Amino acid sequence: MTTSLPPRSLISFWVEARTTSSTRQTEERDFPSLIEQPRFEMKHRIIIPSAVILMAAILLIGCGKSDAGSNNANGRNQALQPISVQVEVLKPRPFADAIVVTGTIKTYEDVMLSPEEGGIVKEWLVERGERVAKGQIIALLNDDLVQANYDAALAQYKMSQVNFEAQEKVYREKAISELQYKNALYGRDAAKAQADMMLARLERTRVKSPIDGILNDRMKNAGEFAPPMMPIAHIVNLQRIRAVGEVSEKHAGLIKLGSFARVVSDVFTSDTLEGRVTFVGAAVSTINRTLPIEVIIPNPSLRLKPEMIVRISVISTNRRNALLVAENVLQEVDRDKTIVYVENGGKAEERVVKLGGRDGALREIVEGLKAGDRVITSGFQKLTDGQPVQVVQ
Repeated sequence: MTTSLPPRSLISFWVEARTTSSTRQTEERDFPSLIEQPRFEMKHRIIIPSAVILMAAILLIGCGKSDAGSNNANGRNQALQPISVQVEVLKPRPFADAIVVTGTIKTYEDVMLSPEEGGIVKEWLVERGERVAKGQIIALLNDDLVQANYDAALAQYKMSQVNFEAQEKVYREKAISELQYKNALYGRDAAKAQADMMLARLERTRVKSPIDGILNDRMKNAGEFAPPMMPIAHIVNLQRIRAVGEVSEKHAGLIKLGSFARVVSDVFTSDTLEGRVTFVGAAVSTINRTLPIEVIIPNPSLRLKPEMIVRISVISTNRRNALLVAENVLQEVDRDKTIVYVENGGKAEERVVKLGGRDGALREIVEGLKAGDRVITSGFQKLTDGQPVQVVQ
């Protein structure tokens, strides 16, 4: 409360009057003969100005109090002005409680292709970034020597076959011994095996993709020597990918093989991919107390690439009648106290709530609200409990 003080001129006048009164009293005491006027008159001259000053000060203080009271009344009137808010009627809805973790995209199939037969790279039949099918030839190695060896082995086999047929004929006529017959038979079989081996070596000079995928890289150029069992191509399959993450040990019992999961990338937020949990680690990490998980998901657009960061939401429980509110209407006033405001009879009513799971930008309310409550979703920032409100569209 602010109290108005008397004006400076009145204060000066009052001080001067008091000084004059003191002086006259001194003269009357010390020089009574010089004082011609009666004491009664002197006293009235002093008392009257003091009374006037006192009354003026009282009037000014009263005016100050009146102004302060008027200001307080105006403040109360302003405080009682209703605040415009928007509300949402709370209705039960299906809710899938999810455990959300950060994960990384990994390839489902990833092959470093090495030729079994060494040789000079004769020709690449597929360029980097092109799709390849399982069994498709992607590169040719120089096969001149292997081809010649195969041709020789094939000729030897054919000759052995002719010799065997002749020996078989005379063996049936009992003209040769069984030993001679079997010698021709095994000679034919050995020649066939040699020809088959050379054919296999010839096939190995044709480097084939073992999976459906994309040729991601080539390690050798045409004309360079490719040693056997050394990588010359990198092929990845992005039609199906893996999302790999880690969950806290406190959630270990909620995630099971086959659990439904959603995967969203911060780069492509409109693409929500769905899959199943295909792997749950058997042991908790001693470093960060987490459990590894893996989700296999389709990637038909091929937009998600290996090592991209994603959010993995594993559905742990499903409820058909849950109460959900937008997370931005929740106000944390204490570490263990979260409130929302509801509109009740034209006033804001503070409710302490207990939170459950999360579904995107929505939070489940386990305690504190009921179906039909009118939750204030806009204008709640300035509210206090009992504050008048006006609902607007």
